[in-house]
Amino acid sequence: MKNIKKYLVILLFFLVLWIVYLTFINWKCRIIIKDNVFIGIKSGITEKKEDLKVVEIPDGVNEIGIFAFADCMNLEMVTLSDGIKEIEMGAFYNCPNLKDIKLPERLEVIRNGAFLKCKSLTEIDIPGDVRVIEEGAFSECSSLTNVQLPNTITEIKEKTFSDCINLKSIYLPDSLKIVGASAFYNCSSLSTVRMSEGIERVEENAFWGTEFLKSGMVDEYGSVYLGKVLLYNKGLNSTVIVKDSTKVIASAVFINNSRLREIELPEGIIEIGDNCFENCTALKKINIKEGLKRIGINAFAHSGLEEVKLPESIIEIGNGAFNNCKDLYDINLPSEIESIAGYSLENTKYLNNIKPDEYGCKYVDNILLTSENNESSIIRIKAGTRLIGAQAFRNRKDIEEVYIPKSVETICAEAFFQCSNLRKVDFEDGIKLREIHYFTFVGCVKMENIDLPNSLTAIYAYSFGDCSFTKIKIPENVEYLDSFAIRECYSLKEIELPERLKGEYHWIETDGIKTPKLVFY
Repeated sequence: MKNIKKYLVILLFFLVLWIVYLTFINWKCRIIIKDNVFIGIKSGITEKKEDLKVVEIPDGVNEIGIFAFADCMNLEMVTLSDGIKEIEMGAFYNCPNLKDIKLPERLEVIRNGAFLKCKSLTEIDIPGDVRVIEEGAFSECSSLTNVQLPNTITEIKEKTFSDCINLKSIYLPDSLKIVGASAFYNCSSLSTVRMSEGIERVEENAFWGTEFLKSGMVDEYGSVYLGKVLLYNKGLNSTVIVKDSTKVIASAVFINNSRLREIELPEGIIEIGDNCFENCTALKKINIKEGLKRIGINAFAHSGLEEVKLPESIIEIGNGAFNNCKDLYDINLPSEIESIAGYSLENTKYLNNIKPDEYGCKYVDNILLTSENNESSIIRIKAGTRLIGAQAFRNRKDIEEVYIPKSVETICAEAFFQCSNLRKVDFEDGIKLREIHYFTFVGCVKMENIDLPNSLTAIYAYSFGDCSFTKIKIPENVEYLDSFAIRECYSLKEIELPERLKGEYHWIETDGIKTPKLVFY
């Protein structure tokens, strides 16, 4: 009996010690760090995460994790360690009192909404190693007055600085190539903008609601320019002459302009933005001069175009670029074009007037634009074909075998999407095809095997999905294999990969799919 009491006393003693220990370590907030990633802060008994005003990140941390400081309502100052390279999505989301934060020099990535709704943040200096600032990173930072961008940044994503209502000026360095949609939307005090000399694209509403756009000088054709970018047009003129030196026509500049009958473009324009001339029903003809590289998504969709002259310099025609231009009967497609996206010429006289071959394929010179379902179980793409357009065989349930000649250099996205009876794809020896693009073979549920050509260097996300092969070999010259390149292939047991991809490629587990064996050779 005495022994039992003795053991109970000892047990009670250690239980009290354990309770004291737990109380001690949880008395105040605790920083949680895992694998060099700052995960977040755990509230204590007397000190809550929401009460913290000052936080210092210890050395050794190289990443601020997803929503690590989200809703820290009283946080005023954070000291980041020098080794931090990435600030993850929503890391400082809704920290309304955060006033002082210095970004470390080694920082490379600022993810979506990283500082969204930091309403007391007044200035930010982006370090030189940062190349891209992701969507909404500083959106609704209503006290932000000063932003310093490095001379290395190449892209500002969608809504990055939207609703920063006290931002008065911005210097966009010459390294900047793309300003995303609504990037400075409703920055109502923004009156001074220095545009990048290297700009290649300005997306829709990038500067909408800014003081600059409201008070910007309008030329005789109702156009407002920002550096070498045609940013806005009032839509009152039937004829518009775009001034010399213009490099980019921003997205949606002339959208729904039913008055526009004639547009004169200078040489040297490299991009016509997304939706730029969409629904311009009175526009019948356009002559685009040398220099143009890209026509954006739905750029001329539903317009009244009948004739289009494209320059040899063009590289890319975006999705739906001339979609539903019902009267379009004449357009030239340069033989060296690199990408023709889906629905580019859908429902046009031009496409409808092209006669399909015996396999249902419609060609323009060395380009296979599209095809019609004519119950051909075997498709032989003609020799000399250089490019297969996006969605060229989409939903062709009749196809079982495809023979691709060595002349083919490019197969655009979704080319064989949902070809549910496709069993065999034969690439001719000596083919120079370098890339497999997005969704190319998704939905090819009867494909049990595919021998990829040795010329491949890159395979992008969702190239293969729902295919039936048990094994796939990635050619030895492939330098980039997206982690999502092979998805929902339920029979897959093994992937053979070149040694160079060891440590670069990682299989991402999916519910209901057994992880395949990775074999490096």
